[in-house]
Amino acid sequence: MAAAGRSIVCLSALLTAVAVCRAEPVVLRGEQVPALLGAPVSSLRLVGRDGTLLPLQVDEVTEEGEYVCDRGTEPNADSGNAVLDSSDEIVFMYEDCLPCRDNDQRRNSDSPENNRIRQVLLRIGSTDRCREALLCADTSLPVCTRRYISYDHTRQLCTTPRYYARFAPDRFHFVRAGIAGKKAGTWIDLTRELRIDIQLRALWGLLPVHYTEDNLICFVKRYKVGPLRLIRRGDLHLRLGPGIRGSRAAVNQICYPSMVSVPVSISLPVRFKHFFRDAYLEMAPVITDAGADFLFSVPGCAIGRLVGGCDTVTEFIPCELNANPFTLLREGYGLGWVVQSDIPSHPENRSGFMFNRPSIRSGRADCGYRLMIQDVPRGRYTVVNRVLFTRRDNPAIAEEFKALRQPATVVCNGKVSENRLTYDITSGEHRRNTGKNP
Repeated sequence: MAAAGRSIVCLSALLTAVAVCRAEPVVLRGEQVPALLGAPVSSLRLVGRDGTLLPLQVDEVTEEGEYVCDRGTEPNADSGNAVLDSSDEIVFMYEDCLPCRDNDQRRNSDSPENNRIRQVLLRIGSTDRCREALLCADTSLPVCTRRYISYDHTRQLCTTPRYYARFAPDRFHFVRAGIAGKKAGTWIDLTRELRIDIQLRALWGLLPVHYTEDNLICFVKRYKVGPLRLIRRGDLHLRLGPGIRGSRAAVNQICYPSMVSVPVSISLPVRFKHFFRDAYLEMAPVITDAGADFLFSVPGCAIGRLVGGCDTVTEFIPCELNANPFTLLREGYGLGWVVQSDIPSHPENRSGFMFNRPSIRSGRADCGYRLMIQDVPRGRYTVVNRVLFTRRDNPAIAEEFKALRQPATVVCNGKVSENRLTYDITSGEHRRNTGKNP
């Protein structure tokens, strides 16, 4: 862990010019800025009201809903056309933009000052806040060199001002992760691996079937790293059991400066209740000794447990998952985690949160959630895990989760749309939103 810490500190030196502040990503699709459609992607710039160049990332998206990634063993860079299309994504940070000149977000951006070729004024905000920036196609402006993301594919190591995460060559989830400490360049090595357990009981519940993250094989075939997000695309495979076809999932892992989003499109080949009893998935970070003083809580379910302690605790608390993130915080430092899925929920679903002290993996504790899949019909579903990293206290991180549920509005040329941060691309999901046929 000490060696890992030294390598993280070295990588963090690349980010010293970046102020550590709340970074709320704003994601727009090309169709939200029609005046810029067809412009070369390389010509796009984001400019603050004071003339400052702001970090900007444009990611091309194919008609099949795949990100265009230029690196890896199977890159698909030739699938892009290098111009802004309606399905392409434009990414920048809300906090990089300056406050609006006034609080009237209805103001049209077609004023004389905005009549230059190929530019639009963007106003982003909610009812009580507003920021603005100019998005333009202007190659006379230099490219902004500020970056929030550092990624070493050889080491499978992603670093931002808020967190670091190390992956394994044949895994998609992290095998070690930490959060930024109070002092610049320091890290709290908060978690070891992500514990994943899939429990099934066959033959009327007499035969237990158990899988872990070691049964989840995933190779990242292509990836793209930009100044604002890292996109890693992989195909995940799991063998479900004797006589049952393995389940395959298309996975996009997206790392933002203060958030990791992992939307998974997964196919369930059978209805589990026909073969198994008590079928469920548990996902829980294994907390290290460095997290002993952190508090695990689910505010929406009145759950609060100190990670450290001498007594042994094995606890499961039934609670609705989609509406209730869990947090792991100490003095405002830590993380929050929310899972969202379209798996049908009903009163007998029995999903909820779990807490083990000590960890069953030799850590200080396990804290996470259990998703029941017992009576889920066969079909394709989307499960999205989002982890947010914060320096603020629990109410502040609650506000960030609120932003995920209630996206900020975006006003462009008088037309109101919304931040598409939560419209993750999964197999089929993006086509449903764009209206394109599979």
